Amino acid sequence: MAKKKATKKKAARKIRKLRTAVIGVGSMGMRHSESVRKRVPEMELVAVVDANLEQAEKVGKKFKVPVFKNHQELIKSGLAEAVIIATPHPLHLKTCLDCIKAKMHVLCEKPLAETISSADKMVKAAKKYRVKLGVMFQRRFEPAISKALEIVRSGKLGKIQRTIMISPEYRTQAYYDSGSWRATWEGEGGGVMMNQAPHVIDIFVQLAGLPVSVNGNIKTLMHNIEVEDFAEATLKYKDGGTGYFYTSTNELKPGQMIEIVGDKGKLIWRDSNLEFWRYEPAVPAFTKKTKEMWGVPKKIQEVYNFKPVDQQHYHVIRNFARHLVLNERLECSGESGLASLELTNAIMLSSFKGKEVKLPISRREYDAELKRLREKSTFKKKVRPQMQCDPQFK
Repeated sequence: MAKKKATKKKAARKIRKLRTAVIGVGSMGMRHSESVRKRVPEMELVAVVDANLEQAEKVGKKFKVPVFKNHQELIKSGLAEAVIIATPHPLHLKTCLDCIKAKMHVLCEKPLAETISSADKMVKAAKKYRVKLGVMFQRRFEPAISKALEIVRSGKLGKIQRTIMISPEYRTQAYYDSGSWRATWEGEGGGVMMNQAPHVIDIFVQLAGLPVSVNGNIKTLMHNIEVEDFAEATLKYKDGGTGYFYTSTNELKPGQMIEIVGDKGKLIWRDSNLEFWRYEPAVPAFTKKTKEMWGVPKKIQEVYNFKPVDQQHYHVIRNFARHLVLNERLECSGESGLASLELTNAIMLSSFKGKEVKLPISRREYDAELKRLREKSTFKKKVRPQMQCDPQFK
């Protein structure tokens, strides 16, 4: 028995470490560097990259790794076989494509890009060069979300009748003023939907799927920014179901919620708690066949007890590494990150046009609208730099 344990330990020590560099080592990139070093045994931190050479050298000194001022220098060095990209999302496309063409695996911060057309190119390139592309959607690892996905995939909900997504994502003006790129068309390509709400939007589309059309409305209500701090939309689904979407940085939590109502059951996710009600029989069948005037289908509640779990990025990073080193299932593929960006761009395009738009949207039309907004922008921003990671990510 002792010999078997020793053999297992020896095998574990032989697991190859994925040579990884972090590109963009501001507050979030610094956190990813720490995760690679301390919490992901399947990875080895081999370099850090940042256009702010002073910041890069600070992080490089901390972790005792080489420093580069851009990703091209990193590629030439040949040090890394994988990268984690944590730069502002409008910079993701070029960095990602260059690394992919150099046959490097890429794990990219959310969202993949500011436009669905750019994200399409990233996914296509990864397939062409046969490397892996991942996206940082760590909330998929929460037990409640995993269970909700299991329920949806099992078909227990049936045909969608109604959906709702509410995502308050409060931010201060000081938050927006902390970086020159924040909350500008040029630096982010959008506001609350592009930066603060993507995790809940991702959960929503993973559970409900994409609608076939949206009627969106975006506004700037409370903050001195040029992009939206409020967004809402009505949604239509292919089987006739409807939905409502809302997010803003003007409302405080709690209140994050997703409801998906099907003809066989109802799924409710609210502030990380999950409920599921199963109907027996399905509502359409009961409605047509029952002879009872006040009858209702039997409602069966499934009860879950989930242990508290942190919302940490290292879950995604470790899964990405283990997928490449041990062939573990990849939970956050780049391709799976397209849907939330498609919905976000569709709501924005609908608001720009003042009418309903169908999905998939015209990439060319959306890109033209964003280009127009960037070119006509006269927004002047007062920047008060701060470098602090969201305290919920410890």
